[in-house]
Amino acid sequence: MNIIKIPARPQKGSNSAKVEVKKLRVAAYCRVSTDNEEQATSYEAQIAHYTEFINKNPEWELVGVYADDGISATSTKGREQFHAMIEDCKAGKIDMIFTKSISRFARNTVDCLNYIRMLKDMNIPVFFEKESINTMDSKGEVLLTIMASLAQQESESLSQNVKIGVQYRFQQGKVMVNTRCFLGYDKDENGHLIINPEQAEVVKRIFREYLEGKSCKKIAQGLERDGILTSRGKTKWYDTSIRLILENEKYMGDALLQKTYTIDYLQKKRVKNTGIVPQYYIEGDHEPIIPKELFLMVQEEIARRAALQDWFGRKTGFSANHAFSQIVFCANCGEQFRRIHWNNRGKKSIVWRCITRLKEKDKCRARTVNEETLKAAFLNALNEMIGDSDVYLNRLKENLELALNAANPMTAEALSARMSELQQELINRTKQRENYDDVTEEILHLRELQEQKGMDDATQLEHTKRIQELQTFISSQPSEITEFDETLVKKLLEKITVHDDFLEFRFKSGVTISIEM
Repeated sequence: MNIIKIPARPQKGSNSAKVEVKKLRVAAYCRVSTDNEEQATSYEAQIAHYTEFINKNPEWELVGVYADDGISATSTKGREQFHAMIEDCKAGKIDMIFTKSISRFARNTVDCLNYIRMLKDMNIPVFFEKESINTMDSKGEVLLTIMASLAQQESESLSQNVKIGVQYRFQQGKVMVNTRCFLGYDKDENGHLIINPEQAEVVKRIFREYLEGKSCKKIAQGLERDGILTSRGKTKWYDTSIRLILENEKYMGDALLQKTYTIDYLQKKRVKNTGIVPQYYIEGDHEPIIPKELFLMVQEEIARRAALQDWFGRKTGFSANHAFSQIVFCANCGEQFRRIHWNNRGKKSIVWRCITRLKEKDKCRARTVNEETLKAAFLNALNEMIGDSDVYLNRLKENLELALNAANPMTAEALSARMSELQQELINRTKQRENYDDVTEEILHLRELQEQKGMDDATQLEHTKRIQELQTFISSQPSEITEFDETLVKKLLEKITVHDDFLEFRFKSGVTISIEM
């Protein structure tokens, strides 16, 4: 075989001309997952390292160091700098990426491989320093899959350890609350809940207004109107937030732990705990803002409103658009009256009519009541009490004495004592590995009785309070009332019964007054 070399043709000016080589545009990504001082130092060190490392290579051009601080790596969701880097890759601004390790890039195998493959399609390699992997090598993806799987197992193990730690704290009765999102409380130096006086007044207002008849939406609107801020310092209030406050047992000093749980450690998805994992109820954990009796009354009112139905038997919920809503009843059939806009021979007005009559006219012949008539009659009832204040104050005094004498605190004490005995019996049988089904059943039964007793006591306390409120109201009025005020209806009035020729007003104090029509 004869090989002939063909020499290169000499180029004019070849010794002085320099070929311009385009520099490789290089970026780096770094991340730390906690906020402690040691990790913060690592975060700053990584940025300094990559800045120096890339700048000292004359063939490279530093695009930037993309850094996420204090973000979990189990998902790329929420990692702003990471996503900014990917967008810059798509825009053609980056040719190569450096990162410390797979665990710094992603611990989720699926996310990691998806992004690596996306970058490979754009001809952008990722170099992992710790593992010495270049994703553009033929062996890169095989090694990457193995390493990413190990990283995911590590994250799963860490998540499980955290979960066990949280579960242990729950079992010890340690309450964990983010007070930045919890209206009414702060934390002391030991992490215990302490009352925030200013926010506590807002909580009390919410509970008070709900019992006075306002809906969650109306309460939220009132707070916004008065410029009161939420626990997060926002001006916007939502009716759903009001409902959550009203149902939160922490406001009466107790704490239910593990209301939600994580079903996917990768996505950090939490769902409501409906009995899938254990819950722990801590009684008397911290100082209450709302008395237990009042809190239980609110729960009873929530249940009552939720059970309301329209005239077709469909659930409608509660409406607080008018002060007389839900409290006007028919003397003939016992059904509620409904507020309607009436057009009688061209004359428009607002009237109240029995729901039975609206559905089937022949079943009830209750009269229609004009709203202005209702308002005037209510004022007459109030003024009658004010005019005969001595008579009504004596009657209220008698009602108050009856209410106070009706209390029976020994029943609650007996229930509590029996509950303590059963709990000790449960512990003993558990230690001796004996059957304790009968003890459990009795404990559950006693718990129901205690709750019912709490409701009874709450009703008793509220009745006493209403009597005292009406006493104060009558005593403080110097003259008759001439202007209708719907807040007085919500605060003082319990029920209006419509008869054929008179209206019967029953006040929350137990006093009943009839006004002719």
